[in-house]
This record gives sequence, structure tokens and C-alpha cells, in this order.
Amino acid sequence: LLPNPLLRRLEDGVSNQQQWMERTGLSPGHPVWGILYHVVLGVLDPEGENLIVETGTNWGTSTIALAQALKDSGRRGRCLTAEIDPANHAKALGRFAEAGVADVIDARLGDSIAVLAAELPQRPAITFAYLDGAHTFDHVMGEFALVHPRLAPGAMVVFDNTYAIAEPHEDQRVHGALIAIKQRYGGNIVHIPYVSWYTPGLAIWQA
Repeated sequence: LLPNPLLRRLEDGVSNQQQWMERTGLSPGHPVWGILYHVVLGVLDPEGENLIVETGTNWGTSTIALAQALKDSGRRGRCLTAEIDPANHAKALGRFAEAGVADVIDARLGDSIAVLAAELPQRPAITFAYLDGAHTFDHVMGEFALVHPRLAPGAMVVFDNTYAIAEPHEDQRVHGALIAIKQRYGGNIVHIPYVSWYTPGLAIWQA
């Protein structure tokens, strides 16, 4: 059921979290891969140049789902992804080649906020963004502040690890950032609370 043969092989025979992480790193996996794939298919511009943005490449499995949607759609565009860890970045590059999607991916090594600040002014408007880098409140807000003014009409922004897990005195992480984004930027948010292995939760934002 998964959109790329490599993703199907990674899930084959997995029965617990330890096996899962050995195969995919910190990827949210299925059903998030399927959600990303189908939502991207639904928002890609059939006429213009599409830009898909991802932060937190990790080992590249979610990136593969995003890139596969772009390829299967037949639309023009690129997938820009940023990863801060050199080992993860290198592993992701190998997986992109193995999955047959490297030709539509621009993988950058570095802090996602620095990468977005450098790359987005040179790129077309963002059709779809998947923000899954560092999950602190400040970092999520920093990423969104860079992405927001670059969004195309009808674009969607997806956040991972959105469930409320922090105590009141702790960093409120992605869940807190979503509350602040709604207050500062408006828009609509759809929560899907029980996907991703940990922290659970996915949220889709649209103006």
C-alpha cells in the first residue's frame, strides 16, 4: 500500500519499535507516509513550478514519500530537505538513490532555519511544507516564520509530533507552537492525534 518499493521493504516484517528504528531511524512511518503522499498529490499546482519543503530529513524516508508524490503527479517541481546531522544526511542521500527519487530532491546539510533563510528567497513559492526538524517551541516558530511568507495560495504546512506531552513549566514544543501559530497567523488546523510513533500526532495548517 505504500507509494515506494523501498518504503514497503523497510516496513516488511517489523513488529516492534526497536526493529522500526533500526530500519527507519526517527521516521514517523506508516500511516504518516501515506498521509503525506496523498495530501501532496491533492495540493500540487498542475500548471506552475512546485516547491515541497521538509525540515528534519533524518534518514530520508518521509522525503521519499514526498518526492514520490511529486514524480507520480507528473507536475514540475523540487523537494528541498534540510538535515543538521552529517551521518543522517549521508544515509538519506543513499536512500534517495535506492528509492529512485534523487533526481527531484535537493538535500541540504545544516540547521533548518539557516537552510530555509538561504534557500527560500531563490525558490518559487512553497506548495507544501513538512516541518519535522527540532521540535522545540522556538525552532518550530522560527521555521514557520520563514515558510509562511513564501507560501503559495492554497499551500499546506504539516507538523509532526504534535501531541501535548510537556508539563506547564516545560518547553511546550510543537503543540504549543501550533497554538501560537493559530493566534499570530490565523488559518485552520486539522489535528490527527495518534499517528507517528513518538511523540504521536500530526497537524495540517492552511491559511
